[in-house]
Amino acid sequence: MIEKYISGIYFSLRDRDVFLKRHELPVIYTVQRPLFDNLLADFALKNGCRVVYGEKVESYEVSDNNVTVFTIKDKSQGKKYLSRVLAGADGVRGTVHGQITGDSRIKKILGYETELASIPQPGFFNLEDCIRLDLGGVRKGYCWVFPKNNTLSVGIGAPFDHPEKMRQYFKSFLGKFSRDYYCRNDLPEKREISGLKIKAYTIPVREKSTPFCGFRILTVGDAASLGDGFTGEGLYNVFKSSIIASECICDALLKSNYSFTDFHKRIDGEIYSDIRASLVFTKVFYGSLGIFYKIMKGDNSFFASCCKILRGERTYKDVLNRLKSFRFGDFG
Repeated sequence: MIEKYISGIYFSLRDRDVFLKRHELPVIYTVQRPLFDNLLADFALKNGCRVVYGEKVESYEVSDNNVTVFTIKDKSQGKKYLSRVLAGADGVRGTVHGQITGDSRIKKILGYETELASIPQPGFFNLEDCIRLDLGGVRKGYCWVFPKNNTLSVGIGAPFDHPEKMRQYFKSFLGKFSRDYYCRNDLPEKREISGLKIKAYTIPVREKSTPFCGFRILTVGDAASLGDGFTGEGLYNVFKSSIIASECICDALLKSNYSFTDFHKRIDGEIYSDIRASLVFTKVFYGSLGIFYKIMKGDNSFFASCCKILRGERTYKDVLNRLKSFRFGDFG
């Protein structure tokens, strides 16, 4: 299932001053999401779940005794399901996410992504066990290249402020990366991306007041707006919030208490506290990007600390505390 084990990162600052750093252990694992999602669905089926395909959740209603979920199939045939609990894992565009958050404020990260063909003997960048990260080309954002078995995932992510600037910089990054990777000096300086299939998506990042659960209702992952405020990564918090949700649902069924105040408290303490720290780290990091780039380039221990965040061994709070030794002040 895992396609690549990543232990190295090619860094660049606005597509210049490239250097490679390596960690002793893998920091990222790449997968194909459709295959990974199918694996999870098969696992659920083998453990007694019923998976219904081709039905869209239209809405839900909560009463004292149950939740009623209304679905539609083939744009005409409506159904409804009754349950004691509804767990929403339907992402930022899903019905459960939309209904429970309403008009509440959410920070959003915008992402554009495409795929390029990988080759066995590339030019400057050997991405067999490395990724490429370009920092600072857009405000508080970065470009990436992640290798998979036969393709490269290339993208850009940043706050939702300037989408056109993001697309323009993405063209420039794609053009230069393609020339370096394929050893093709004849490729245009700004690669024409109209011929490539570009996916656009948003990553929700929760604020303190953003609702994510209620009576008989809880959400996980992107549906709960649990994206990482610095990297935009969300899969780690998908799993973590799902484990917390399963434990709280079991407890609710045993005690017939469906308020899910325990779920709210655990998400706040075990996940949101680090999301908040990731937002603080984002401000500090991009506010002094040139300094941090020099630290990253020269200080192996700081790079190792960042890798441990990616591995789930440390939190943003740990790195912020370490930065105090560099005289960056108190980050709360």
